Amino acid sequence: KERHMADDWGLCKDCKWWQIEPEVKIEKRTLGLCIDEDLQAFGVGVSGDRGCNRFMAGEPARAPGSSSAPPTAAPIR
Repeated sequence: KERHMADDWGLCKDCKWWQIEPEVKIEKRTLGLCIDEDLQAFGVGVSGDRGCNRFMAGEPARAPGSSSAPPTAAPIR
């Protein structure tokens, strides 16, 4: 089967690699940290309406400091 870019692409707010503050609501403008293993070293801060081809459906992780600039939270997954 031929794979298409859209097969792997999704929004951060629906991704298990998105880490947000413990008490915030999951919304398009919520700020958080991408904790995908290949991207952790870069401390990529993203909002819920961002997306990429590293997407994996699931509930976002939660940790204090995930929305700081720069993020101060350690990845918890």
